[in-house]
Formats: sequence, C-alpha cells, structure tokens
Amino acid sequence: VNDKGSISKIIKMIIGFLHFIVSIWKSDIVHIHMASRLSSYRKGVYVRISKFLKKKVIIHIHGAEYKIFYGKECNERKKKYVRRTLQLADYVIVLSEEWKEYFKDLVSSDKIIVLYNAIVLPDDFKKNLDTNKLLFLGRIGHRKGIYDLLDVLSEIVPNYPKIKLYVGGDGEVEKFKEYVENKKLSNNVEYIGWTSGEKKDKYLKEASLYLLPSYNEGMPMSVLEGMAYKNVTITTNVGGIPKVIENENNGIMITPGDKCSLKEYIIKLLKNEKMRKKLSTNARNTIEKKFNAKANVDELIKIYNK
Repeated sequence: VNDKGSISKIIKMIIGFLHFIVSIWKSDIVHIHMASRLSSYRKGVYVRISKFLKKKVIIHIHGAEYKIFYGKECNERKKKYVRRTLQLADYVIVLSEEWKEYFKDLVSSDKIIVLYNAIVLPDDFKKNLDTNKLLFLGRIGHRKGIYDLLDVLSEIVPNYPKIKLYVGGDGEVEKFKEYVENKKLSNNVEYIGWTSGEKKDKYLKEASLYLLPSYNEGMPMSVLEGMAYKNVTITTNVGGIPKVIENENNGIMITPGDKCSLKEYIIKLLKNEKMRKKLSTNARNTIEKKFNAKANVDELIKIYNK
C-alpha cells in the first residue's frame, strides 16, 4: 500500500470539499462530474448539500463501468443511495443514447439529457499517413484492450518489422512492460508515460493510426482527439462510439476482443494508402461538424437555462 499516495488523495479531497463549500454560496447552478464507485458516494454528499441550499444541480456521468459498479458491486443499501443521488438532481447528463437507456431505470427519463463529449479542435495541419506509427492513449489495463493490441502486434511484426506502437497512460505499467518483453516486442513498442499538452499534441500529429480496442467506454475523448488529429482510428462498438464512427467511412469499429478483425484491419490500413487518406479526411470532418467544443458549450448553456 502506498501510504503517501493515499494521504495525498485524502488531502486533495479535503481541499476540494472546502473549495466547494466556499464557492457554492456564490453559485446558482452546481454542475457535478461523477464517475462510478468512490466518485458516486463522494459526489452524493455534494448533491445533498447543494439541494439543501436550494441550488439547481446537474450531474454529468462519465463512468464507463457504471453498469458493473451499480449492477454487480452495490448492495441494496448502496443502490438506494446512488438512485437517490441521481433523483435529487434537476438534470442528469449522459454521454450517449445507450447510457440514456440504461439510466432510465435509475432516474426519471425526463431528467436525462444526452450531451456528447467534445474537444477543442487543433489547428489544421498537413498529415503524414505513411509513418507506420501507431498510438494508444489511455489507462493501461484489460478494459482498454491494450493486451489484445499487443497480442495482435506480435503477429504483425514479423511481416512489418518497422511498425512502432507508442503507448501513453497510467495504470498497469509494470505488467504492461513485462507483457511487451514476453511478446518480444521491445523494438516495436515504446512506453511514453502520461501525455498531455505539447507532448500529446506531438504524438497525435506524428501517428498514422490511433488504436483503442476497449471493452467498455462512455464517449472516449481519446477517440475524438485521434480523429481530430486526422489519425485513422480503430476502436470498438461500445458506449457512444457508434455515434461517432461509421465503419470504413471515418474510422474502423470492431467487436471487443475480436483480435482477428483487429489484425486484419491494421494490415489492411498499412497496405492501403487510399483507404487511409479517406478515413483520415472524414474523421477530421466528423469532429469539426459534430464534436467541437463550441457546439458543446452552446448545448450546455441551453441546459443551464432550462
């Protein structure tokens, strides 16, 4: 157990709560971002205080594993607490139509609003799609499909020895590194650590393919970012992703765990320059039209004014 890490988290929680108490008196609307597990219990306190002070409360759900959390990890007492938290809110924002259907069983449907994730578009630039550079950004572990990706890569490398996968994120870093060693991929996989700001910008611009073969998602920001940076994106048909990706038009969608399709599409894209250019151009256009931050803010203001 990392005692220093635990103490640091507790201190951050206390500081955050104190900031909340100071700020709430000057606010008419309280917009609370909520994930599953500890986040739901902790933010439930914020919701109750806000409603006691007669504030308008908006809960914004981000937890990709909320179904697992609520359905399998909560006993009846915890489920009651979660439902009551959601029911106290004036509105509950979810990231996709699929999540709206799920939350209808927990809170009145007239309170649920779908608001897709959005990003600030990077300035336009000339994209090189012939780099043989692949990129994965996200929490390292089974849920994001990184081990499936490494399994597939080990089969592709003998025929494509120059291919390079860059992996950024936190999570099961040591297990990941050991997996890379066992698969004899040390020359073809590079761990780049946590990426943000200019570092993230660099890797997103230089990559040709963005890969996120997840088993569970809400609306992953990294997919939107990958597409905005004109990467050819391969991901899975989970959460809100089918609302973004049109298969073989602006990206590629496969079923979670389908390593055969993952392998076939990576090879197909490495071989087919015309397909890469088509998917890259259409990906950027999709984000510009549907998932840019300005449109998202406009929708959020409408919710605030309801």
